[in-house]
Amino acid sequence: MKVYIHSLSFVLMLIFSLNVMAQQKGSVWINGEAGLNSTWILNQNAYGNQETEYATSFGSTGGVGLSYFKNREWGMKGAVYMSRLGQDYSGEQGGALAKRKVNLTYIEVPFMLMRQIPYREYPTWISAGPNIMVLLKAKQEYSRDGGSELPNPDGMASGEVTERFKPVDVALNFSLNRMVELNYSRSLMFLFSINSSFGLLDINSKEYQLPNTHDIYGSSHNFYIGVKFGLMFKVGRIGGSRW
Repeated sequence: MKVYIHSLSFVLMLIFSLNVMAQQKGSVWINGEAGLNSTWILNQNAYGNQETEYATSFGSTGGVGLSYFKNREWGMKGAVYMSRLGQDYSGEQGGALAKRKVNLTYIEVPFMLMRQIPYREYPTWISAGPNIMVLLKAKQEYSRDGGSELPNPDGMASGEVTERFKPVDVALNFSLNRMVELNYSRSLMFLFSINSSFGLLDINSKEYQLPNTHDIYGSSHNFYIGVKFGLMFKVGRIGGSRW
């Protein structure tokens, strides 16, 4: 684990130390990206059963996007990603060790406004905007060896559980982006970004908004933070001049 952390730290330092040229004014770019997220479902819904401890959860993401740089300060980006979100749980439940995984597969469609951080030696962009998330599939895996009867054992059943979640979520996305030019003609760039997304809506379907063992219900929200790597290809310019 220490070797992994040191290696990742070295890669990040290398990326953020590279000299980067500013994007061309009015340039349009196609992006291809893939990455890994640390995923969470904030506020556990155990369907009236005892809750278990949160476990570390990861999910992959990837897709394509389109970026437009109006000038050296402002830009816009739209994208379509397929992402695996959800949450793992592991701990005591009903007098025995239980393991539970909730896997959610979404199509994400973010629309981001980009702003270059001023007064930096090397251009770095921050992005923020809404993210429309369409649920494709939800699956639950559950196991427990022994223990007492749960208040709602059907809630822990393994299998497809898509009907338990709303088909659409709306999130707010933030990201920090670096673009490193890879060729002299300034038409190909390496893209690195750190991304975070917080779901604004309760993801549980109304029929499954069940109170916990304290007779209290709290809304559940998607959340992730992760990294993406990719390539950007310039496909044209809309007005403006090169600098």
